[in-house]
Amino acid sequence: METAKDIMDHFINRAKNLQEFEVTTRVPEDFRMNSVVPFDLRIEDATIYATVWALEFDEAAKKLDDWLEMCK
Repeated sequence: METAKDIMDHFINRAKNLQEFEVTTRVPEDFRMNSVVPFDLRIEDATIYATVWALEFDEAAKKLDDWLEMCK
């Protein structure tokens, strides 16, 4: 079992190592902006450009995909 210190150290380390990634994807046909946007987002010419904070690009892309799943 982790102690409160271990948990805090984990979150502090994560916060120190976050990076900003620009993730792009096509706007899904069934896209509806129906929730709070948890990152910077712009849509141009049917392409979504999202600036997402994460530890690595794959995590950032997953965050955008998960959010897009909620916007249907």
